[in-house]
Amino acid sequence: MLADLSVSLGRMHTYFINMKNVVSKVSSFLAVVSVATLQSSFADVDGKITENNLETGAFTVAFDTGSKVEVGEQIVALNEVDGKKVEIGTGEVTAVADGSLTAIFDSKDVAVGMAALVKQFAPEHEADHLSAIPEDEFAVVDAVADTELDAPAAAKACREAIAEYPDESRFYAQLGRALEVDGKPASAILQYEKAIALRPDYPVALHNLAKLRFYGPEELRDFDVARKHFNKAAELGFAASLPVIGTMMRDAMGGDRDFAAAVNWFSVAAEQGNAFSQNALAECYENGWGIDQDISKALLWYRSSAELGYVPAYRNLGRVFQKGIGVTANDRKAFDWYSRAAEKEDIESQYRVGQAFLSGKGVVHSQEYGIEWLTKAADAGHAQAMRAIAAHYYSRGDSKNGELDLAAAWYKKAASKGDAVAQYNLGAMFEKGEGISRDKDSAIDWYRQAARQGHSESQKRLVKLKADW
Repeated sequence: MLADLSVSLGRMHTYFINMKNVVSKVSSFLAVVSVATLQSSFADVDGKITENNLETGAFTVAFDTGSKVEVGEQIVALNEVDGKKVEIGTGEVTAVADGSLTAIFDSKDVAVGMAALVKQFAPEHEADHLSAIPEDEFAVVDAVADTELDAPAAAKACREAIAEYPDESRFYAQLGRALEVDGKPASAILQYEKAIALRPDYPVALHNLAKLRFYGPEELRDFDVARKHFNKAAELGFAASLPVIGTMMRDAMGGDRDFAAAVNWFSVAAEQGNAFSQNALAECYENGWGIDQDISKALLWYRSSAELGYVPAYRNLGRVFQKGIGVTANDRKAFDWYSRAAEKEDIESQYRVGQAFLSGKGVVHSQEYGIEWLTKAADAGHAQAMRAIAAHYYSRGDSKNGELDLAAAWYKKAASKGDAVAQYNLGAMFEKGEGISRDKDSAIDWYRQAARQGHSESQKRLVKLKADW
């Protein structure tokens, strides 16, 4: 598991404006907002900017006097873009009069006619100090890391906070996180769902709920639901959701495959420095998935991902130099990149390093090191590595040295993993009695398994043995 922002960033950027600290960023742009009630969490107040006094920069309007707004509360200006409300600027309420309020925004793009939302929150509570969620833009105190969380105490405090403030979404989200850390994923899901019902635009709650529906216990997994919530969190700019939704779009998980959307999400995350997404975007450029094929950009992003220490990018660069993809083929450079990945326990690269030592390509020939690296990959379940070890022993084996026995044993391991070539070779050893007792029925069985995978030589052997598949 799971790692390029260009033209696609321009299309997506509007949807990824992060919450700002308005206290430190406010400008002299003044506005007064008309307010109508819209409850999306703890008494959030929805409204619309109506009039601009050019001399003072203030707007004087009427609003629902049933809504309580206080000086110092956060206000957001919103505009309709492609059917979605997009944040244009954030501000702070500076004055409240009968039927009107004044706010300072941090963007001169705020204009008359735009919607506005006063974001209100329940006051600081003990639950916040025990369970504030990392990366939660609605948190009111510093976050508590999972490793420092006293889950039972946090859950108790959150339930007390909910009893006092039943419309505050963050307490449900914090309770969900406490239950999740406490190993109660179903209970956590229920609380995250309550948080989202109160505040549909709650990024960390959306992400954590999606995460449980994607990675959680099998009976709780629902890729359709996970994809929907990851997508929403990504649209809200939650960084951790970007590579996951990109992967789901690319791999047709929880919905149709959408390479173009995957490229967009990977692009945004790649520009933010996410190594997984940089590598994934490079693969899209290399293969022309959802974007015009561009090997030069693929190499750029592979290298950038590798510079961030992402091991699969090391492996991809090894493959690039091994095959000469956009570069001059160079076995030595290929070996260097594969060996970096192999040292980091990348199984495919361990296999490649083992093969390089056995063949002497890019490195001094060494049977000892070759078998050592192949065995590491094989022990981790790499079927081709098992087959390569078997082939090595078979090539050296005779009736006396016992290496045919080793070859048969390794072919059987690879064949049991579904490797068609190994199944054919094992069948041939059973048919001939090499390194294993001669057994026609076993030979046919292994030939048949390989033939059903389309292995032509196995199909030919079955015809000669007058057996079907």
